[in-house]
Amino acid sequence: MWLLPPLFLLIVPGSSVDISGPEAVRGLEQGSLTVQCHYKPGWEASKKWWCRGADSGNCKTLLITNGSAFGMKERVSITDDKRNHTFTVTMNKLRREDTDTYWCGIERTGRDPAVLVKVTIDPGSSVDISGPEAVRGLEQGSLTVQCHYKPGWKASKKWWCRGADSGSCKTLVITNGSAFGMKERVSITDDKRNHTFTVTMNKLRREDTDTYWCGIERGGHDPAVSVRVTVDPGKSTCMCVCVLSGPALPWSLRSLSSD
Repeated sequence: MWLLPPLFLLIVPGSSVDISGPEAVRGLEQGSLTVQCHYKPGWEASKKWWCRGADSGNCKTLLITNGSAFGMKERVSITDDKRNHTFTVTMNKLRREDTDTYWCGIERTGRDPAVLVKVTIDPGSSVDISGPEAVRGLEQGSLTVQCHYKPGWKASKKWWCRGADSGSCKTLVITNGSAFGMKERVSITDDKRNHTFTVTMNKLRREDTDTYWCGIERGGHDPAVSVRVTVDPGKSTCMCVCVLSGPALPWSLRSLSSD
């Protein structure tokens, strides 16, 4: 008798499907940074949390939303955009010792879905500009990128471009020295007080996945930092055809329904 070989069932942890976020982000000492974490529909009413430590199962919870759209404690806040299934963690007044492993998570019975985010805090005076190494967004959704610069660059133009090399990339938007710039699906807001400019990309497409740059215009080679942008598939959609009948329908629809 021939025996069939044993079958192995691969179980994918819920954390890899239910929630996603950037692999790593960077910020400047005494500045701020943001982390956007995306979750599947169905988790809108659940509590969202941000914790610190090597293991999501026993990390130190810094903040939890308690199911509301906003939560704040000490230097950390969470804003939950339930319509776009995204919650944003903001860390303020960064310190060098904030460098560590963190987790975006969702509270549920059993092991919580969570995604790891590596946070690195650079010295405030050693670099001209810093930003996240990588960010992720959902197709047809939006994402934000926060880039921090030294105080001496407040009056300079800030830009966002696409391509493998900052010296030859395609500029998508530039502030022209003002506090705001916008072109097509991309905008920049420059917070000169906190020395941070925020890039927002809207109506994301799969083909937006690429290398981008936050940069500052100056004479010579512009200071810039690369950001890897990945756009994941959004919710699948289907087309539904409804066959209607009734005396109020146009003749063409009545004929269609009677065929």
